[in-house]
Parts: sequence; structure tokens; C-alpha cells
Amino acid sequence: MGGFTQVGAHGTGKRIAPVDHYVTKLKMVTPGKGTIELTRDKDGRLFELARLALGCLGVVVEITMECIPAHKLIEHTFVMTREEVMSKKAELLENHKHTRFMWIPYTDAVIVVTNDEFDPAEHSAHPDMSASDKEKGNPLRDLLQQLYVESGRNFPEDDVKGMGFGELRDSLLAFAPLDVAHVKRCNKAEAEFWKQNEGYQIKPSDELLQFDCGGQQWVYEVCFSTGTQDENNNNDMIFMEELLRKIEENDIPAHSPIEQRWTSGSSSPMSPASGSEESLHTWVGIINYLPSEDLKQRRDITHLFNTKYTDLVRQIGRPLKSVSHWSKLEKPLSVWKAVELKSLYLERFPLAEFNTLRGIYDPDNILSNPLLDLVLGNPIPSDEE
Repeated sequence: MGGFTQVGAHGTGKRIAPVDHYVTKLKMVTPGKGTIELTRDKDGRLFELARLALGCLGVVVEITMECIPAHKLIEHTFVMTREEVMSKKAELLENHKHTRFMWIPYTDAVIVVTNDEFDPAEHSAHPDMSASDKEKGNPLRDLLQQLYVESGRNFPEDDVKGMGFGELRDSLLAFAPLDVAHVKRCNKAEAEFWKQNEGYQIKPSDELLQFDCGGQQWVYEVCFSTGTQDENNNNDMIFMEELLRKIEENDIPAHSPIEQRWTSGSSSPMSPASGSEESLHTWVGIINYLPSEDLKQRRDITHLFNTKYTDLVRQIGRPLKSVSHWSKLEKPLSVWKAVELKSLYLERFPLAEFNTLRGIYDPDNILSNPLLDLVLGNPIPSDEE
């Protein structure tokens, strides 16, 4: 829980803030001041900065936070075109408690997933329409069999029957994960998979508000403001339109999906979604899978992802002052990238104030690491004796 809150993890929902916002009290063991307890009402700004502090102020050992009773959700999964999603975005975000989009590069398919609290009386007309596991995998299994035939290999039918969605996608991509033509075929099959499996399901919230990303992967996620609760300035769609266009123009082998979520603002100054409850923020995550144990293939995917692909996301997001989710922060690969990253974070976060607190609560800088020192700077020595 300490790590979950200290990096500002988020869910999805127009009026739901990242998790750190709901912490009301915390106890930390600090190198400089020993064990301290902070509360939202008593400690104000110090509490807000300590609540999301990347572990730089102390080791969090106890948390008190606002919670809601366990409940069931009704989830609706359906596929729209890019144009439909962009025109109906405001309606979808406003009418559903939780909404996420999953954009599939090189296709005109966007998977929309909404979740709302389940009321048996209100939702009696929406039975569980989930298809069987076998039906769900048909488009992926069909392509996998075709690829085996094309490669002259025997199709392991018995093994494939037991594969889940993530395993099937990994098996497909493993044939040529950086070949754009192949990735297009895989993404098209995934779009067909979702079209065949539109429908509703009803489950406890903790089961539905998670997402099976599949096997091993690289993920890079950014967050930026997209206006207010009452007036979305459309930064979210401008960003996605540009990102998809540049991916397809530059033949980037972008695996599916590109996931997009929304939250309200967090009162933690160090949150990527720092703002008021009336602010609106979007989170966009790109992904490339590591579908096999082949070392050269993994190195090549890693290089592509950490250079060309993530550079594109940063380039498009820079005018919007987008910053990465803290847990997705990666070391810059050049001096110029380091300078640019440092400049951006100085614009987005109160680093002088935060580093002053680091000088008090961790004066010897034992809780940091080289990457955080590069991005945040060093603790500012305290005048306190």
C-alpha cells in the first residue's frame, strides 16, 4: 500500500482521483526525524507533499484512507470507430462511473469499456452476455493456425486450445513482433476478437477494475490535463489523433492496445494529475510485448520501445506538459533528453519545496537513487540543527 500510494497509482473515472488523494493519515519512518505521523487536517501542505513522495521522505508503515463498501459492477464492452469515440467521448465519460478506451493501432477499432455500480432492478435487461472462452479466442486462434501453415510448421492444436487471451496474443506476435505488416495482422485479429465479444458481465469491482495486459512487456504511460469536469478542452483527443497518425506514418510496430483513462485531479502536488477535484486529466499508456525468450528479439523490442516509440509520445505530449506515471519513469538515454526531462519536471512540480523537505527528513539522501536525483535534483540542506 505504501508503494501504491507513494507513486500516485490511478484507476479510471472522470470524477475519481488517483489513489493518493484518498489517504487521510500516514505514518512514516524517516532518516532525519524518526517516526512521524501526519494527517490531512493537521499538517496541510506537508501532508500533501508526503502523501505522494516516491519514498523520498520516509518509509511509509501505516496508512489510513477513505474507502467505500465492496460492490458489484456491470461492465459493458463494445467496439466503436475512432470517429464515433471522438464524437461521443463527453457523453461516455459523463454517463459512466468508470470508462476506458483501448485504441488498436492500424485499425479503425476502439474498444470501449464502461463500468457502473450494479443495481438488479435497473440492470435486469442486461444479462451476462460473455461468450465462452473458446468463442472469445477464435479470431486469434484462426490467425495463429494460419501463421503456422505459412511457416511450414505443425500447428500444436492441443496446446493452443488451453491458451488464454494474453498467451494467444504473445504467440501471434512472437512470429515477428517488430515487422509492421505482421503487427497489423495481429492487431486486426484482436479487433475482430473484441467485435465478436461485445457484451455485459457482472462481477465484484475488484475483479472488473483490472486489466489483463498479457505477458512480459514494456509500458510507458503519460498524464496531462484536458480541461475541467465541465469543459474538456479536447487535449485528450488531439493527443490520440496525433499519436495514432504518427505511429502509422512512421511504421512503428505498435502493439495493441493503447490504453486511455481519465481521472479528476489529486490534491498531492507531486501527482502527475495534480489539481482540484474540478480538474480533468487523461492517462495514455503505450505497450510493446516481449513475446518470447529470444534474447536478440527482446533487445530489439526494448531498443525500439525506449527510443523511437517513447520519444514520439514525449514529443507529442511536450506542448501539453505531459509527464510519465512515476512508476513508468525511465532513465534518459542522452544528455539532451536528460536536460529536457529536467526542464519539464521543473515546470510541472514544486521541486524546490519538495527538495527542502528531503533535506529535513532525509538529509543524507539514503532513500533516493540516481534516476530520482537526476529528475528531482538533490535534497536542499536544512537550516535546522
